[in-house]
Amino acid sequence: MVTPASGKFQFRIPGGDYVVRISHIHGMGNLEYTEPVDIFNSRTTKRTFAVAKPVDHGQLRMVLTWGEEVKDLDSHLLTPTGCHVYFGLKQCPDHSASLDADVTDGFGPETISIHTLRPGLYQYKVHAYSSGAMEDSDAEVSLYGVESEPVQFHVEHDGKVADGWWHVVNIRVSDAGKVTLEDVEDAPAAAGAAAGAAAGAAAGGD
Repeated sequence: MVTPASGKFQFRIPGGDYVVRISHIHGMGNLEYTEPVDIFNSRTTKRTFAVAKPVDHGQLRMVLTWGEEVKDLDSHLLTPTGCHVYFGLKQCPDHSASLDADVTDGFGPETISIHTLRPGLYQYKVHAYSSGAMEDSDAEVSLYGVESEPVQFHVEHDGKVADGWWHVVNIRVSDAGKVTLEDVEDAPAAAGAAAGAAAGAAAGGD
């Protein structure tokens, strides 16, 4: 199947186990992506497949997708320099990190990229702006640039969920540029992080 530029498509198939293979993506060379999918009879299944180009050395990318129970999730990145990347500030003043787009109509993907790593602690969080519980969002995050394959996180069993927020992961960068993933309980909040996150939640999504 050849999709339009939006990448969206729909069709009817019998229930069963399938494998989706995505290839010949404009601007991504020979990159291919595969994912198993379970289809149930007499049920409409909506899925988002987030395909991202490999990142260069010294860069990271977080790709957020979610299900249909919650319409609007927002990505937030708190950086060692005090920058808070989210829909209200889509790029740090030093251009070291940016948000590609604020998706407000469901499913994502919503991507934050770290273009230049700074030594210190990064905190990546997701906020449920629209009605619906974060626990029911089926949110997933793929983190590119740490290992050869993306590191996967799911809201049901990774990080910490509280008060409409999912604190996904802490990312520690050494002075030498080594990246280490830390459990969200292992590191204190960065200075001003809680206040910045609260301000972002009060402002809401675009």
